[in-house]
Amino acid sequence: MSLYASFIAYQNYTADPVSFCFFSGYWNPHTFNYTKMSVKKVAVVTGANKGLGYCIVKKLCDKYNGKVYLTSRDEQRGRKACDELKKMGLDPFFHQLDVTNKESVNNFVKHIRQENEEVEILINNAAILFLKDAPEPKNFQAEQTISINFTALVDFTEAILPFMKNGGKIVNITSSSGHLCRIPSEELRNKFQSENLTVEELKTLVNSYVEDVQQDKEIVKGWGDSPYVVSKVAVNAYTFILHRRLTPKGITVNCVHPGYVMSDMTRGGGSITPDDAANVPVQLALTPCGAGLYVWHSGKAVPWDGPDPRVYIDGRT
Repeated sequence: MSLYASFIAYQNYTADPVSFCFFSGYWNPHTFNYTKMSVKKVAVVTGANKGLGYCIVKKLCDKYNGKVYLTSRDEQRGRKACDELKKMGLDPFFHQLDVTNKESVNNFVKHIRQENEEVEILINNAAILFLKDAPEPKNFQAEQTISINFTALVDFTEAILPFMKNGGKIVNITSSSGHLCRIPSEELRNKFQSENLTVEELKTLVNSYVEDVQQDKEIVKGWGDSPYVVSKVAVNAYTFILHRRLTPKGITVNCVHPGYVMSDMTRGGGSITPDDAANVPVQLALTPCGAGLYVWHSGKAVPWDGPDPRVYIDGRT
């Protein structure tokens, strides 16, 4: 099936939302006896063996009336995290998931299908950050950051969409770095916020950033000097594309900046604990809310293309 045909099929599915997969190259369940009455609803959190993802799973296990998947790339660490939560009286389910690995994504999608489950909540949390003193070459940092933070998030989400429950919730964990003002070029900002932007066009745009870094042209082209910024701006752009596409199915899509979180990623240098940072993402996943929003750690929705919220909310100068 061509990508276009897959898209048309996805846009028009009715009785059998799991008979195909939107993204070319991912597992495609051709036939499946799908019975609405027997479907089990689940929540899925990526990158959840520690830090923010772990705390999101903990709160979902306590508050969500359904099965909660704690997923992580490292199976040993993921199972250990689940065991810790079970000792607290909670009941998470572990499944290995490396969102950058096509086989791993396929295995997870097959598992959801075989369990006759429907994803009601998807929280995309898996991400990396190279700090300022990271020794890796900048072209490597750009490639890895875009691949994990953006491309893998998109590909996994598209692979899981046929299993999303109508009326479900998608929450993309982003950052203050994802605010549009962090991109210096007005031309690039206009491209990112175009209401006609497609997923493939967004991927092409972001890949052009990686190429510009390889040619040492990212500054002169107006991208700025941070791969993390570009990756999170791209995640926000994808959030709004999904919002426009999935609104007819009643699927709510939002992105949230959880704050500067104390974590391994920030070497413990954050200003908010992972447990506190998990509150707003979980609230967006469990309670009625608006859609197509960029939400700050305070719970306030902010304009993506407006003034820098770090100034008027966080008080930075």
